[in-house]
Amino acid sequence: MSDFPGLFRRVAPLAAAGLGFASLAACQQRGPGDGQVLAEGAKLAKPLPGLYRSTTRLTAFELSGTDPQTEDMMRDRFAQVMPQRREFCVTAQAASRGFEDMLRQSQQGDCTIKRFVANNSRMSAQMTCRLGPKLSSAVSIEGTAEATRSHVELEIVQTGPSVPGGSETIALTVDNERAGDCPK
Repeated sequence: MSDFPGLFRRVAPLAAAGLGFASLAACQQRGPGDGQVLAEGAKLAKPLPGLYRSTTRLTAFELSGTDPQTEDMMRDRFAQVMPQRREFCVTAQAASRGFEDMLRQSQQGDCTIKRFVANNSRMSAQMTCRLGPKLSSAVSIEGTAEATRSHVELEIVQTGPSVPGGSETIALTVDNERAGDCPK
């Protein structure tokens, strides 16, 4: 039997990362340097200021090496909290910086960016993270960005003794869409 709240605490920060490619900011850069990541991020279309609606959905879940009942139970528990919806405001000042703020945020993680490439509307990244002494994650991110919307697909493979069966794969999508002006 697994500790779902613990599992969700491990996955939630990585899922939230898709809200603006912020997962790349939560890492101490050990692959492409900060300058290269910022330069690639600057290639993405800048969002328009305004109110955005964000939806995170679980698209796949697999617990390797465990019984089907435990896997089904975990999938059902994810279904109870997904999709996650939230609204956030992008100010004119933040919009002018594009994704730079998110790429510069928090240096609190223990991650290695293996690859980060972007153009005007697409980005692709891979990274690995240590989440405590015995848990590791490999994260693949593919996404599109336009001035009024973005779509990000994340695949997270976590391994370690705290994961039932030793390994889990979680796939998520995060969709953000401009809904209008920010409330005054």
